[in-house]
Amino acid sequence: MKKILKITNLIGIISLVLFTFYSCNKSDDLTSDNAMKGGLVSPITSNVPYKLGTTTTIPITVAIPQGPGITKIEVWNSYSDATSGNSTNKVLMKTVELNGSNASTADTISYSVNYADLIAGLLLDGVALPAETELAIGSAWTLEYVTYVGGRKIVNNATTNIGVANAYAGLYQCDGVFHHPTAGDRTINEEKYLAAISAYEVSSTLGDLGPNYPIKFIVNPVDNTVTVVEIAPTAFAIIMQSDKVSSYDPATGKFTVWYYYVGASGNRVVDEVYTPLGK
Repeated sequence: MKKILKITNLIGIISLVLFTFYSCNKSDDLTSDNAMKGGLVSPITSNVPYKLGTTTTIPITVAIPQGPGITKIEVWNSYSDATSGNSTNKVLMKTVELNGSNASTADTISYSVNYADLIAGLLLDGVALPAETELAIGSAWTLEYVTYVGGRKIVNNATTNIGVANAYAGLYQCDGVFHHPTAGDRTINEEKYLAAISAYEVSSTLGDLGPNYPIKFIVNPVDNTVTVVEIAPTAFAIIMQSDKVSSYDPATGKFTVWYYYVGASGNRVVDEVYTPLGK
């Protein structure tokens, strides 16, 4: 009789352990709202810039491997602001019905988004996103993919990130001449990085004077003319050469700038051409 009781108790303990293990496993699968994390789809378009003032639409492609039949894919959108560090709510941007078509053959989905699509329904600190040229450089949208297999909802680990940039930032070869009224001409031959400030502004440095003399280029988006302005701590007021037109060439990506500042012994005149590298 004692042996029977021991065996019965042992069976009860094993059953309790198995039940507990199953319950924990089941709970661990569900991260939130009855969804679990997974990797059923792979965004081919994973990182893409949104160039303020020049981007109109962004084509996006997502690869769907052969496997469990996916019945539906939802694309959810949110936005993070670089200035405040705050994020918006998350909204459903698009729904794609597949009806399990990838069960026997790999597939892809392709779609395009524009600015209206990217801001629809999003609120940052309770306010809709502004005109695109007012967005902070470094901000970004995150597109998240939720797949449905049967009755199970799976949040995909991989996302599409769309970063706010401008059309002018990057590394350039700068060639030109620094005309000094008493010391003579100095050749400018160096690489400079133009850092994005806003939709139509980038920072650079004055002639060959180095990083302690920052300036910025302001591009007129209508005619692509360029104005050069000093940035603190540059002590000199930049003046544009009146007999020449400073400009940006969208076809080549080149900046040609003509400017000067007034020194004790006369004008310091700078002629520069910026040619983009790695484009």
